[in-house]
Amino acid sequence: MSALALLGAWAWSLSAGLGATTLSLQPGSDLVGELRHVEARHEHTLIDIARSHQVGFEAIRNANPDLNTWIPGEGARVLLPLQFVLPDAPRRDIVINLPEMRLYYFAADGKQVMSYPVSIGRMDWDTPLGTLKITEKRENPTWTPPRSVRESYAAQGKTLPAVVPAGPDNPLGEFAMRLSRPSYLIHGTNWSTGIGMRATHGCIRMDNNDIRTLYGRVPVGTSVNIVNQPFKAGWKGDVLYLEAHPPLEEFKEDHSITPAIQRIMAAVGEKPARVDWTRVREVAEAATGVPQPVGYRGELTALPELRLGQRPAVAPEADAGDWFVQMGSFSEVDRARVLSARLEQEGFPVNVSQFSKGERPMYRVLLGPVQDRAAATDLGEQVARRMLIEGMVIQLPR
Repeated sequence: MSALALLGAWAWSLSAGLGATTLSLQPGSDLVGELRHVEARHEHTLIDIARSHQVGFEAIRNANPDLNTWIPGEGARVLLPLQFVLPDAPRRDIVINLPEMRLYYFAADGKQVMSYPVSIGRMDWDTPLGTLKITEKRENPTWTPPRSVRESYAAQGKTLPAVVPAGPDNPLGEFAMRLSRPSYLIHGTNWSTGIGMRATHGCIRMDNNDIRTLYGRVPVGTSVNIVNQPFKAGWKGDVLYLEAHPPLEEFKEDHSITPAIQRIMAAVGEKPARVDWTRVREVAEAATGVPQPVGYRGELTALPELRLGQRPAVAPEADAGDWFVQMGSFSEVDRARVLSARLEQEGFPVNVSQFSKGERPMYRVLLGPVQDRAAATDLGEQVARRMLIEGMVIQLPR
């Protein structure tokens, strides 16, 4: 079995509730968590895999656009989007980003954040924006449907009782926390399959295991900041990342590249940085929900040969028998810089080699050199496991 297959088997062995939800906050970093792959079994749907790893319904579909939601297939490599750019909001208490359909709870010590998929209000039952507070907590709650919900059911020929008792048929699940707008709750569910969708009457719905954990941690009075950020930009070290999600239908102004550009500009601020704007557009339009590197700081000291105003240094000429892993080949130097910066941040021996293709200069991102093909193959597998980027083993002539 390959190293990647072993990694997938290990990741799949994690049970629900044990996913990477408690994440360390690093000073000066806006990026938390890590991306992972698992291998699907023949009986799995993407939804099965999402529930087992605390990923929402829409999130796993967006991150794996080429896979069939219901029959991904035996051995299919499924990306788990468990790396996040933190929302642009104060990092305290609870922050919910509606387009992302994700809740963040920042621990009081400032060292950790817990992150969970959530369901939000449907198009005609919007979840409100703004900063609210938790005003009440209840275990085994009853549900008193508001008049608007009862009227909606009646229009469909269905009848709702005035009060739905606690129990397995109660859509609030086992725990509920009322917000300072009394019609809205953060609550559990009697339908876990629907987590990570627009499926509620405006409330925030969580998986029962997740809300059980959150309920025990947050007191009455906790602030709940609900934001609308389909595009999030932030830094990890000297690399700038953009994370894009499909905008909510009702926010028409978000259905363009402009909000993504505004997020990038806000993240860059006065920093001497370079941005690959072509890459920004690609990431924004793909809206996979996966953070992607789109720029780097101009003072990036880890790669002195790639400073502003300089041409990339040519990799040292390899002796016969030297092997490399080629991670990418680009006609634009800025795109080579972004990839090399990301690899450097992860501790890999990287350099950029300029070569000619016809009359055009090209820029090749290389790992190595190493002594033989086996060492290069091993290096490539290390990168694939850690960063989910696959390279090509090559031997460069003298």
